[in-house]
Amino acid sequence: MTVKAKDLSPDQKMAIESLLGRSIAENEEIIVRATISPSVPDWLQVSWKSAQEQGLDRLSVEEIDAEIAAARTARREHRPSQQ
Repeated sequence: MTVKAKDLSPDQKMAIESLLGRSIAENEEIIVRATISPSVPDWLQVSWKSAQEQGLDRLSVEEIDAEIAAARTARREHRPSQQ
């Protein structure tokens, strides 16, 4: 997943700057990748792999929020009317 530094919390930004050993610019893109631990359940490993294959791990926070909003809207529009 790619995020812009401006979208990070102050603690996240400070942790990343500490790891990099330098300051990061507000519009600098940071790529965040999760490593799979052997203790991660199989279903979650499959989910992560599927997300990577579809390129979902490279979406920005804004893109993820937009996808969630679109899915919620679609679900509401397709809900049968209750009588």
